[in-house]
Amino acid sequence: MRLDHVIYGTADLDVAQRRIEQELGLEVRPGGRHVGQGSHNRIVPLGGGYLELMAIHDREEAAGNPFGEVLLDVLEVEGLVGYAVQVDDIHAVAERNGTPLLTVKRDTLEAYVTGVVEALREPTLPFFIGANRTGPRPGAEGGAGGLTWVEVAGDAERLRAWLGGEELPIRVVEGEPAVRAIGIGEREFRP
Repeated sequence: MRLDHVIYGTADLDVAQRRIEQELGLEVRPGGRHVGQGSHNRIVPLGGGYLELMAIHDREEAAGNPFGEVLLDVLEVEGLVGYAVQVDDIHAVAERNGTPLLTVKRDTLEAYVTGVVEALREPTLPFFIGANRTGPRPGAEGGAGGLTWVEVAGDAERLRAWLGGEELPIRVVEGEPAVRAIGIGEREFRP
């Protein structure tokens, strides 16, 4: 299990891209449309992980998909809205947490995810992503020192149980559930 990526929600990908390029000096790469969930993205490679800039492109399509429905609620606010950890056995994690497996597809990429709806509604928790069924992992090449840690607010014990006791570089602070900041190499991004 390892940190995979963090989602930066935005109403406008161009605005988010300018912010990341100006504030962090990082390269933002094209992403694509997520099939069936009404969202689209751009990728900020961080070396082994990435920051995903995500926005809604088709509200009607999003409203017809469990993942998309939650994205309609969370992506309108500019900022960090969720994060993912990659796991070796996505089926076992889904069974342990009692969460359904969903498929996320974008262009030539496809992977199973689980816990997405729960994690986006309670952002102290990550969602889980399995190895790509097709296509390379985003953010594997290039980057700015790696995705080194994530800071969240919320219930540390709930997070520990959700992760099945695994230890990850996740800092938990008090407060309403939220993703507060991320470490990028030696820097931090706290929108």
